[in-house]
Amino acid sequence: MMIVRIYKVEKQEYMVMDGTTGFMPGAAAIRLLAHRRFGVGADRVLVFTGSEEIPSFKAFTADGEEQEMQEADYAALAKVKEDFEVHLTDSFVRRLRAADSAKMAAAC
Repeated sequence: MMIVRIYKVEKQEYMVMDGTTGFMPGAAAIRLLAHRRFGVGADRVLVFTGSEEIPSFKAFTADGEEQEMQEADYAALAKVKEDFEVHLTDSFVRRLRAADSAKMAAAC
């Protein structure tokens, strides 16, 4: 099971997840996660990629495009409490992995 947290900041939804605990999503998985009908739904996805000593994040649009962190991203991370928490089933995480694998296979 994987846990993602959703924060609402200035009419935008930010999904925050830990990419250091077994699964680092690629562009295809981000698109599926951020999709409002087939995934969890978010305007932006922030993936934790660092450690406690050196925290770092990757920021993605809902289309899976990686971008630089923006001021609003930091505002979402500064919130003390998430608006809601979503527990992704192992089955859904397998779908995310398969989406990324299919994209990688198509690129070869």
